[in-house]
Amino acid sequence: MASGDFSLPAFIINFLSVKILILTALYPPLGANGQDDRCRQVVDALSKRGHQLQVLTSNYRVPTMGFLGQKGVYRKLQLHDFAGIECSLDVSYAATYEHELKQARMLYNRLDHFRPDVVYVWNMQGVSKSLLFNLQNQATPIVYDLHSHWLSPHLFELDRWFTWWQRNQSLSSKCYQFCLKLSGLARRRLRYFPIGTVTDLDISNGYVCSENLRADLVAAGVAKAATLPVIYPALNTGDLLSKISYHPVRRFMWAGRLNAAKAPGIALKAVGILKARGIDVSLDFFGLGMPTERKAMRNLIDSAGLSDSVRMLMIRPGELVSKYSEYDALLFTSCCNDPFPITPLEAMLSGLPSILARDGGIEEIVKDGETALLYDAGDAEALADAMVRMMDIEDGGFAMAKKCMERLQVQHSLDTVVPQIEAFLSASMKS
Repeated sequence: MASGDFSLPAFIINFLSVKILILTALYPPLGANGQDDRCRQVVDALSKRGHQLQVLTSNYRVPTMGFLGQKGVYRKLQLHDFAGIECSLDVSYAATYEHELKQARMLYNRLDHFRPDVVYVWNMQGVSKSLLFNLQNQATPIVYDLHSHWLSPHLFELDRWFTWWQRNQSLSSKCYQFCLKLSGLARRRLRYFPIGTVTDLDISNGYVCSENLRADLVAAGVAKAATLPVIYPALNTGDLLSKISYHPVRRFMWAGRLNAAKAPGIALKAVGILKARGIDVSLDFFGLGMPTERKAMRNLIDSAGLSDSVRMLMIRPGELVSKYSEYDALLFTSCCNDPFPITPLEAMLSGLPSILARDGGIEEIVKDGETALLYDAGDAEALADAMVRMMDIEDGGFAMAKKCMERLQVQHSLDTVVPQIEAFLSASMKS
């Protein structure tokens, strides 16, 4: 073998320590949903396998809570699509440019200090997209975990820097743009802070969380998504508390964000329908959200006359996994075409019988009547009927939940999926 031609076998390369920078909008304990916690679990799993990781994220708190420090997590980014950000963004050039400059400094600071081998991109909703184009222009290896619709053009192009240059209808802004272009300053600014559409983004080293999301992205005009493989979300099953006792179903739980997309009102209506039929059940809502959202839900419960059987309970991030074993069944009512929700995956991996809306990617891993019960999303009557079906199962859903849990543990545990992720990270560094 000639000098300089030596290379390690692939099976050794895959186990060498790699320096990975995670770039994402939200990160626990300040995350907004289960996908943010899945990111944390993947980070922990990769770290345990010998890789070095740092996380660059925002300091936005969902829900409002105390700030927790964490080694290797840099909460430096400022999201542009949450309340509290300067309202002058995409209207004022000075404010928008200053915002881009601050975000770029945060990224370059991490790149200079950490010198990652690869950047692993998760959720970029509300994050300056010029960061991605800068990384791409520098030929930085990038891997994309695509699990939400942030890449869809109508969301991607809400980027404030892009909007100021491409969508700004203000006459004064157009005149200022002309001056910037005339002076050559526009070219220099856009070289350091590039703009582009999603079609300009190289996502070839990426994967999607479901066939549902892949189809949605292609339909939205992201043709490159058509060739992306599916890696279904996986969780650390060691963190879950398995349900061991099953009873005739009467105690239901609901968990998620208290917003229209998650449709908690459908579950409440279903309980009211059952009550009108003379069937008494209990339902506990574990709702994440702002105080105004929780108050609105309590008012809805009271106005429905169901406060004797429905409760609103507080839950902090990370605590939900201990609750699944206490209930008879989960109600999941999402109606937002969720690419792949994490709450029902957690519940089913915990052995909790589940009733799921036919919505988004969750249908791809369950079979109605065999591993879970499905109903038409947004239909409270159909949900009430499904709840009756669940209550009529003689073993309290034990056999169905056991079959579901065993199937999911094979394909949706981190032990199975992390090696696949490592393969993507390795491939991105070689391409």
